[in-house]
Amino acid sequence: MVEQLKFIVEQLKRPPFNRKDYNILTFDNLTNNQLLQVLTDVFAVVDPYDPSHKIDIRDEEPDKTATRHMNTLKMLGYRPKLETDVNTFRQNLVSGDKSVVFPILQWLLEKIPEHKERAYLGRYLSRIDVPSEFLSDPEIAEQHERSDELMEEFKEVHREYKELTSTPHTIEDLRRDIKQLEDEKETLQKRLEKQKTKVQKVPASQIELAKTYRQEVDKEEKLNNMKQDLNNVIHQLEQKIQRLERQIADQRSSSFDQSPEAIMKRMEEENQVNSYLVTDKFPKQLSQMKIKLKYYEEVTNNKALGQTEITNYRAKITELNSVINKLHEKRVLTKDPTADNLAVFRQQALIVARRKEQAAERLTQLRAENDALEKQFGQNLPMGKTGASSTAKSSGQIPQGEEFQRYVNVLRHKSNSYKRKRQEINDMTAELQLLKRTEELLKEQVEQIKGRMGMEERKQGIEGYFSTQERLEELSTMKMEQDELKGKTLDEITGLIKTLNNRISSKKAELDPILKEVKPLRAKIQELRNEYEAKKSRYDALNANFETSRSTLESEVRGFYEEQYAQESRFHTLRAQMLINAVQLKRANDEQSSYMSKDKATKSNREQLNKQINDCEVRVKNNRERQKQTKDVQIDGTKQLKYWRDLLRMMELKRKIAMGES
Repeated sequence: MVEQLKFIVEQLKRPPFNRKDYNILTFDNLTNNQLLQVLTDVFAVVDPYDPSHKIDIRDEEPDKTATRHMNTLKMLGYRPKLETDVNTFRQNLVSGDKSVVFPILQWLLEKIPEHKERAYLGRYLSRIDVPSEFLSDPEIAEQHERSDELMEEFKEVHREYKELTSTPHTIEDLRRDIKQLEDEKETLQKRLEKQKTKVQKVPASQIELAKTYRQEVDKEEKLNNMKQDLNNVIHQLEQKIQRLERQIADQRSSSFDQSPEAIMKRMEEENQVNSYLVTDKFPKQLSQMKIKLKYYEEVTNNKALGQTEITNYRAKITELNSVINKLHEKRVLTKDPTADNLAVFRQQALIVARRKEQAAERLTQLRAENDALEKQFGQNLPMGKTGASSTAKSSGQIPQGEEFQRYVNVLRHKSNSYKRKRQEINDMTAELQLLKRTEELLKEQVEQIKGRMGMEERKQGIEGYFSTQERLEELSTMKMEQDELKGKTLDEITGLIKTLNNRISSKKAELDPILKEVKPLRAKIQELRNEYEAKKSRYDALNANFETSRSTLESEVRGFYEEQYAQESRFHTLRAQMLINAVQLKRANDEQSSYMSKDKATKSNREQLNKQINDCEVRVKNNRERQKQTKDVQIDGTKQLKYWRDLLRMMELKRKIAMGES
């Protein structure tokens, strides 16, 4: 705790907070409202684009402050401790409790840059919760899909921006790259000039042939690309066919499990779940709602309390809680160690009951969502007419083009959501059945231990001690549950406990005959379960044989497909080779006919090539003669240059002798 306070105070003293007046003692002595104001100021730094954080919380209603804080923490991805209840966390955050505000401040101040980036992204990537009934409107659905597309585009742009900013580029590196590119440019220009000079010496006929060859190569590359695209399309269609075949197989396999035993088992499970909801969960929720309603009515009927009265009531509640805690500690110290075994099972039963309540709550929520989806699905069945154009509306035809594609995408999304929710309902139902069975086993173990404890009490002469101890534990458990309701006095809690004990006794009396009727049904269920296991083992054996044969057939079909592809590839290769050979044969025949022809106007390629060879030989001979003449002239010029240099040297010596120079 001290390290946490020290870290928070040190971070708040730094920019951009600059709270130099804070130290560990002053910060620890801040009131709850002042802590909420500090939390708001930190939110204003983390999310500077949201003006709602730049406010004095004294000018804002507490509900709006709590809503703003919860939404900001949800956007930043804050997760409280696992053992913290959501309602307790929300209440402590609203009141500004230190146990909640201090961890939030530490979490925010540890990674401020990351939280700033998350807040910036959250402004543009927060999805709008559109009710499902509005999505049936084609225009709203289109705008919703457009919003999702823009979010994806924003993600891609932001990712590219992060990559660019994360790559270090100095000025020297850029100058070096520019210089290197300029050098490469000069090198390429020189090579281009050399190639131009070489090309100018090449005859025009050869350039034309090279151009034709290049065009044919480009055409071949385009054809190869088209072939690759067609192969990709074929592969996609094959994958789509396989996916549809798997869906058909899944539908067929799902229709197999329609035996009377399976239907009866599902009906029994659903009946057990519904009976638990009707007899246990819903009455408990109803009683809690009535108690809350009664409390709210008392609050509204009473006059408004001042700050002094509220402080007095809080002091009284604190005093009563301390008295209760002392009594509880005293009871724990004076507790008989022989009751420890039973306490373990009672704790397990309490855990199982809570898990069962959570599973039932989740099941109720999933059923409500499933009903809403089914209702919406039923309303959207005629969407083909409502979403089509005016012509389609008048004629009653199904939508075409983009409208039909949009309708198919919406329907696929809803179908996937329905399947996922249905699977969650099945999982929760199975978990609820498992929890109920565990609870029954624990109850049986508790009853057995109670019997043994009663015998031990009679032997020791302290009969009734265990029941008294159990009543005290029940009162303690009820006290822990009722402490969550605010503003309860000790007299109200005692009266509520008495009412609950009376109701529990009446419910136990009502359940005794039902439990007697359930015992023979359990034996019948056990017989049906054994029969089910036997039939399931036979089914698994048949299914294994079927899967083996199916995998063998699939491997054979795959081999046939590969052989077919190989033969088709070989066929196309041979066909292309035949076309090339035919073209070459035609050229050879044309050459032979033109060579054997007596018409001198049309010359064959052989004659043209011979003529070009003779011309080249003549030019080579002329160039050699010119080279020989150039060499002779060069030799004469070199001799004359040497003579002139000797003459100049001799004249210079004569000049020096005449001038008397040594």
